[in-house]
Amino acid sequence: MAITVSIVSRNTAEAGMHGVIEIVIKDQVMARAPEPSILLTWRDGVPLRLSDLIRERVLLEMERAADAPSASRPLVTVAAPPAREQAVAAALEGFRRNAFFVTVDDRQVTDLDAEILLRPETEITFIRLVPLRSG
Repeated sequence: MAITVSIVSRNTAEAGMHGVIEIVIKDQVMARAPEPSILLTWRDGVPLRLSDLIRERVLLEMERAADAPSASRPLVTVAAPPAREQAVAAALEGFRRNAFFVTVDDRQVTDLDAEILLRPETEITFIRLVPLRSG
C-alpha cells in the first residue's frame, strides 16, 4: 500500500502575493480522491532543500494536529506527542530508511540536501510505503 501526497504549487502573483508560491499538499490513500491537507508558502525561485521541505511539512502537520486533530495521516507517526525537533528527526530518519520517498516532476529525489527549485508547474509527491498486514 502506498500513501501518495501530491504537492501542487501555484504562483500567487495574481493574488497580490508577488514572489510567493503556495504549495498545496494533498494526501491520497490508495484509489481514494486526493484531499487537500496542508498549505505551505515558499518564495518563488528560491531553492528549497528536500530536508527543509520535509521539515516544513512535519511542523505544519504538528501545528494542525494541535489546533484540530483530524483523521489525516501525518508523515511521522510516534507513540507520544513528540517535540518539534524530535518529529523532524524521525521524519528525516524515515526518509533515510526508505519509509517514504519523494518525487519532483516525476523524478525521485534521493538526497536530503538536493535543492528543489519551485515553479508554479512543479509537482512534488510524497509516497509513504506502508507494510501489508498478513492475516
